[in-house]
Order: sequence, then structure tokens, then C-alpha cells
Amino acid sequence: DNDCCEGCSACTRANTGNYPDLLLIETSEQFIGIDAIRSIEEELNFPPLEGRKRITIIDDAQKMTDEAANALLKTLEEPPSNNLIILICPEPAMLLPTVVSRTCHLRFQPLTERAVKDILVSRQFLDDKNAELIARVSSGSVDRALSYLESQYINRRELVKKRILEIFTCDINRLFEIAKEWGSEADFLLDDIDLLKMWWRDLIVYNLSSNREVVLDVETTGMLKEHLGKTSYVSLMKNYRLFDTIYNDLMRRINRQMAMERLVLGLRESINEKDSRSTL
Repeated sequence: DNDCCEGCSACTRANTGNYPDLLLIETSEQFIGIDAIRSIEEELNFPPLEGRKRITIIDDAQKMTDEAANALLKTLEEPPSNNLIILICPEPAMLLPTVVSRTCHLRFQPLTERAVKDILVSRQFLDDKNAELIARVSSGSVDRALSYLESQYINRRELVKKRILEIFTCDINRLFEIAKEWGSEADFLLDDIDLLKMWWRDLIVYNLSSNREVVLDVETTGMLKEHLGKTSYVSLMKNYRLFDTIYNDLMRRINRQMAMERLVLGLRESINEKDSRSTL
């Protein structure tokens, strides 16, 4: 069926990064610089060593600086024979128009939850329950699922849920203590805000449709609905926009504790609004 066999020498070496005719450019840094592109072009001057073609993959191609992308233009326009260059990015609009115009576009469909779960269980040795959770929230993307694993998603999910419940019930002094503790965890803040955005997205969608099938994290959404009650769409959107604002503030490196104080006060206000409606 023209798929890889996962058993031959070429497949085994490709999976471990040791196949000479497969070049992968990826980075955990913010940008892909011109030096990385120049290293590709040096390799492309030589014929493939073993295979019929050399495959070059630039993952997260949207990270290329303008200088790096411009350096790649001539190669994209006239690639050396026996070479295939693949740029992977979330959306073509995230690349320079001059790069987009020199490429063919192939959209990948999301995998099924079952397929992502099976990969997590077989390759990452994750138990069924946690694999099912991560597969559901990753929206069919193995890359996103693996990033959740690397970011300690499961442990952070439980910690953030615990903090949310405490924010809903604690006194004002403890509220500011939580903000201080949270603000000190710089490496996790952006991922934690993404968690909150996903949960409030679930609440908003469920509020509009009452369809559990479109909810990503069913367990947490149920917990939040229990504490927030019949919260209005306007109130939910108010919190969602707050999360967006705080995320952007953290990206601009404003004071983390002050940002988290705004967050916990905004969440507490949600409960206060519900209690006011109940009293009325």
C-alpha cells in the first residue's frame, strides 16, 4: 500500500535519525535561522547516498526568519534533481507569499482519536486512560499529543483543576497566595493558560449546543459546570477573553504575579456572579 514497513533497515534508521537521505530540520527555539537553511543547501549539492531521492523536511517552517526563507527561494524554484523538499506548517498564510507560490500544497487530515491513542500506548507506553484523554484533546495531531506529554500535561491538568476549585471557595488572602505561587511557575504558565482556554471553550460550546461529543475534556467540563452552574455565554466569553489577554501579557514578559492576580480575581468573579444570580 506504499506505506513504510517500519521493519527494514531504511525504516529503522529513518526512525532513529540515522538514514543519510532523510534530512530533518526542527527546533525547539523560536526561530529557524539562515545557517540551518545553508546547511540544507550544502547537502543538496550531492546526490542521494542510498535511496532514489533525498527527502528534506523542515518542520514548523513558519519559524523561518525572513532571511532564512528568502535564502531558500532559489532552491524551491529549481530544486536539484532527486531531491524532495517538504515544508510543514499549520497554515500556508504563516509563510512568506514568495515561499507559498513556489510550493505545492498538501493538507493532512487529522487522525482519529483511536489512531492517536494507539500511537501513544504503543510508542510512548502510556496507560489507556491517560492516552485516551490526551488523544481527545490533541484534535487528531500526534505532534500536539507528544507536546502535551513533554509539557507534563497530565500532572499540570490535575494541579490546575485543584487550583481552580480552591479559587472558587477560598478567602481573599489565600486567593493572592495562589496567584503568587502560580506566578512563580514561569515554565508552565503559558501551557496552563492554554488549558484554561480549552476548558472554557468546552463550556461555551456545551452551553450553546448541550452536545457532549464536541467537548474535549468531558471530566473537567462537568466539574466546572457543577461549580459555575448556569453561567451565561457572556460571562464565559468574558473569562475566555481574559485568558487571551493574560497569555499575551505573559508573552510580553509583564510581571507574572500581577498577571496571575488578574486571572484568579477574574475566575473568582465568575463564582460571585453565579452566587448573585442565585440570591436574586
